[in-house]
This record gives sequence, structure tokens and C-alpha cells, in this order.
Amino acid sequence: MLKSIFKALFILIILIILVYVSLVYFQGGFGKKDPVILPVKNQDSVLLFAHRGVTEKFPENSREAIEQAKKLKFKGLEVDIRKSADNQFILFHDENAGRLLGIDTNIYNLTTRQIKGYKLLIDKDTSKSMVMTLPEMLDEYRGDFIIYLDMKLKGIAEVDELVHLIWTYDLSGSVIIANVNPLVIFYVEYNYPAIMTALEGFDTGKEWIWRLMPKDLKPDFLSGFASKVDEKHVEWLKKKDLLGSRIVYGIDSTNYQAMVDLGVKKMIVDYYKALQIP
Repeated sequence: MLKSIFKALFILIILIILVYVSLVYFQGGFGKKDPVILPVKNQDSVLLFAHRGVTEKFPENSREAIEQAKKLKFKGLEVDIRKSADNQFILFHDENAGRLLGIDTNIYNLTTRQIKGYKLLIDKDTSKSMVMTLPEMLDEYRGDFIIYLDMKLKGIAEVDELVHLIWTYDLSGSVIIANVNPLVIFYVEYNYPAIMTALEGFDTGKEWIWRLMPKDLKPDFLSGFASKVDEKHVEWLKKKDLLGSRIVYGIDSTNYQAMVDLGVKKMIVDYYKALQIP
């Protein structure tokens, strides 16, 4: 019995290896992927993404926070994407609506109409802001930012819908789809290679993930926390010519200059008053 189990496991491992080798072969091997050219005037300048907009005085992911990012001349905007019960893309970070709407239920249990019946909270106080849908945001700000969509979605079908929405607005050159799951990134890269992607959670010590990815399925950008970026990691990025493809989040007044000194060019920033926006 035990011998049969080991034999089955061995066959399964061989099959997995064969599938992986075939995938690598047909998806460009382990070669270098050409870097993406973002629509900014100076490719060597620092590009700052406003983290959920500028949330000093306004709720995160709100129209007011995004408008403030525009007024401060941020070139990039990071927002979080979820789905409502009626299948609408909304700008919302948490799975549970308690912190941001004061309702103890998951956001995907509420329709857009129900969600818009509540005002967003900021530091537990009720604001004048409401949750925006993604189309509402794109209608108002489609030409104002390079938009980083932190995609907190559940299924591949939702990825297809999001990509088609980006195409509808003709924004494939200025929208980055970000997700922590490499399989989601592979799916987008395989089916929609013109869409820019970012693999989240790519921190120091995870360089091996990049090495294992077939060239044609590699993400365009690699995102991870500033606290996990050190000189050794930066040297690896430079050696692989990936420093320009690195996006760092968790940036504020305590670590911004340190990241600049390390040569990091793309940052998702929590705004502070002394910040000089390039």
C-alpha cells in the first residue's frame, strides 16, 4: 500500500515537472523581459503614487482624497478594487465594511445602492464622502494619473471584466493591475500581454520567485514593503536591471529619503506636508 502511494506521488511530481518545463519552453524560457515605458516625461525621475489618494483630511479611496492628490500634482494614484453584491467594481480596501462604513458585514454582501447609502468614516468620524465605483473614478480622473489598481478580487472572471473595462477607457498604457497571487499575474500576462501588471508581496528573500517565472509571464513591476528593501536586495535588482521596475509601498516621512538614497524610483506614498512631489 505504502509503495503504491510513493509510486503515485513520484508520477505526480514527474508530471508537474514536465508541465512546468513545457510552460517555460513555450513562454520564452528564463530570458529578460523588456521593461515597460510609462507615460512620464522623465523616465529616470521619481514617480510617486498617492496611497489611496491623499488621506490626511479625507477618507481613503474617496473622490475627495483623489481630488486632493490631483491638486498636489501626484503623477500616480493607488486605489483598491473590490466587487459589490450587484457586480460593480468599487474603490474599497477592506473585505469587511466595519472600519470604513460602520457596518459589520462583508462589502460584497452589499449592493452599490446600499453602499452609497452610507458615508465613509475617517478615524471613526462620519465624513461627507461616499464610496466611488471604478467607472465613476475613471470618468473623472482617467487622464490625470498613472493608476495602480490593487486588485482584491476573487475570480478569474472578474479579472477579465476589469481588463475589458480598462480597454473600454483606452487606458492600457497608464493602468497597472496589481495582485499578490502569481497565478493571477500569469493569467493576465498570458491572455492580455498589453496590460501592465505588478506582483505584490515581492520582498527581500523572494528573489527566487522571479528566477522561476517564464519570461513571457513575468510581471512588469514588482511591489513590496519598504521595510523589506535593503542594500542586498537593491544590488540584486540592479544586477537584473529591475530597479526601475520595483514599486515600494509603506512609504512615509520616516523612510522616504532612505528609499531615494537606495535608488528606488517608484513609491506608493502616504502623503505628509514636507513631501516634495517631483
